[in-house]
Amino acid sequence: MNQQSYFRSSGYQENSLIDTDSGNQLDLASLPPFLRTLLVMDGTVTKALESWFWEPVKVIPLSNQQYQQNDNQPKLLQREVLLRGEQSSRVFACARSHVSLQSLPDEIAEALSLGKIGIGELLREKGLETYRELFNINYFQVSPKDDPLCLNLLETAIISRSYKIWVNENPAITVTEYFPLKLYAAGRGN
Repeated sequence: MNQQSYFRSSGYQENSLIDTDSGNQLDLASLPPFLRTLLVMDGTVTKALESWFWEPVKVIPLSNQQYQQNDNQPKLLQREVLLRGEQSSRVFACARSHVSLQSLPDEIAEALSLGKIGIGELLREKGLETYRELFNINYFQVSPKDDPLCLNLLETAIISRSYKIWVNENPAITVTEYFPLKLYAAGRGN
């Protein structure tokens, strides 16, 4: 995964073409405006989706597994979720997160381990001060067949973004979100 920094102080960049890790070139200016907004925002995606599609969005846990790379390493949590409209059942996005549980307050680490709520929603509800650093935007013309999470989108073209959530100057969470391009190109859908 490329570790560049995108949109640190602006939602615009003069050269709209970027080279992605998948080997494709992506013209950010050609993306649907709301999808482009989701890629550069540093707020809660679920809240933005609810406002845009005007329906409640449910976080559907697919997996929530704790692991430890070795005995000397802290416990980590890998989460995979779908963001699905409660009324339409449309999948607006899916996400994979890697969480350093020791970098979070106990109450938040426990809630994430239970997997019932979205990360952004939980951080907002608990009032935890965080910084989000976008470091990767990617474009897949075909859903990556080696990634079962992306197959939940049932689309051919996917735009993804990866970012770190810093807590107390420590990278606590890494999130990659996948958005089906076709859904956002169609507009609001209401």
